[in-house]
Amino acid sequence: MKLSEDYESIPQYLPDQLKSVKIIEQNGNETKTEEIIVFSTLLKKEIIQHALHRKNGNNQLTTEIISGPAKGTTLNVTFEKIDSGTKVVFDVDLKLSIKAKFLQPLIKKYYKMVLTSVLYKMNNTILQSQTNGG
Repeated sequence: MKLSEDYESIPQYLPDQLKSVKIIEQNGNETKTEEIIVFSTLLKKEIIQHALHRKNGNNQLTTEIISGPAKGTTLNVTFEKIDSGTKVVFDVDLKLSIKAKFLQPLIKKYYKMVLTSVLYKMNNTILQSQTNGG
């Protein structure tokens, strides 16, 4: 969960899709970010969006997209401790502007691929730090 809250480092896990994440405001359990997303395979352009990330207790993060073509989208991530490690559950309520609505099936597939990729790379980072004594 700690890696998931390091918003400005997330582009290192998705260098081709996420150009940058900049924290623009932080207040208690809330962090507002500006993200530059590159959809080179879909839209051939950069999208700038703002998101509000909230930490809900010790095991849940909620992200709400507050500007951009996906404004109104919410993503809830729950981290559940299990015997073999941590189970991560995503619940995405995707909202798209009328202009982007026709891309919804592609974007849903893209979200799933991106989230799986980020978790896989974060897991490898954790395993490497444990192997190297970190």
